[in-house]
Amino acid sequence: MTLERLDPDQIEACMKNLHQWQHAVSESCITKEWRFANFKTAIAMLVKVSELAEQHNHHPEMVSAYTTVRIKLWTHDVQGLSTKDFELAQAIDNLVAQAF
Repeated sequence: MTLERLDPDQIEACMKNLHQWQHAVSESCITKEWRFANFKTAIAMLVKVSELAEQHNHHPEMVSAYTTVRIKLWTHDVQGLSTKDFELAQAIDNLVAQAF
């Protein structure tokens, strides 16, 4: 399957299906931040997201700062956003809603 870079209209349409993700136009990525009650929960979320990313064969940039987790998604192969980013973002949201 060949991935294609999404155009601005496609990105705007995909963003409507996500909850509280931000589109960083200048970086051609989407980002989201979560705050958890404690460090242990934040790290547990990172572990679960890493397992999910492996299943999707799509690996985000993840940063942990005590109780805050930030995730950044973009597709290296297309130098921007693809459907893989939005699929993984939705899967991450579903995971967090169910597990945390």
